[in-house]
Amino acid sequence: ARWRYRVLSLTELVERLEQGQMPRRSVVLTFDDGYAETYHVARPLLKRAGFPSTVFVAPGEVGRPGFVSWDQLAEMARDGTVIGSHTMHHSYLPHVKDDHLNEELVESKQVIESRIGRAIHFISYPIGGFTAQAQGIVKQAGYRAACTTNRRTFEMDIDRFALRRIKMTKRDGAALLFYAKLSGYYNTFRQLKSPG
Repeated sequence: ARWRYRVLSLTELVERLEQGQMPRRSVVLTFDDGYAETYHVARPLLKRAGFPSTVFVAPGEVGRPGFVSWDQLAEMARDGTVIGSHTMHHSYLPHVKDDHLNEELVESKQVIESRIGRAIHFISYPIGGFTAQAQGIVKQAGYRAACTTNRRTFEMDIDRFALRRIKMTKRDGAALLFYAKLSGYYNTFRQLKSPG
């Protein structure tokens, strides 16, 4: 907010990518895992700032100690937070056997939709890992886009089913580092990770 970045929802980002219209100085806020602090700490701050966000959850972890509950997720969805899948069991997809991929990618979507009463359009690959087969199942399941944790680069051709993100943690509180990550220059000094 201080540096006047435009915060887009993940839905708006995907729509703009489909139209080839990506505004400069814009960011998307996503949260993986569905920790309880996302509901208790981040949510009130985001609401106060008027910033949209996306929260990715694994149904196998929802309701466990330290994670959001189904009621909290449904409340966030009603308030406008986009909820997405993080696989069924927070599984690292390159290690998942072929006969379990549908459960992780398709059933997780169905379970979340049935529990919060909203369509699920996005998935985040746990630890950023995915395979071509997993990506194909994600597309067939009706997801509109998928996020990984690999760092973003400047290329113009962006794969909606492997959207790279820049990880921000509490260690990024120093103004210069925070600005470098937002500006994209930070990536100049980093290497992309393999998705597998």
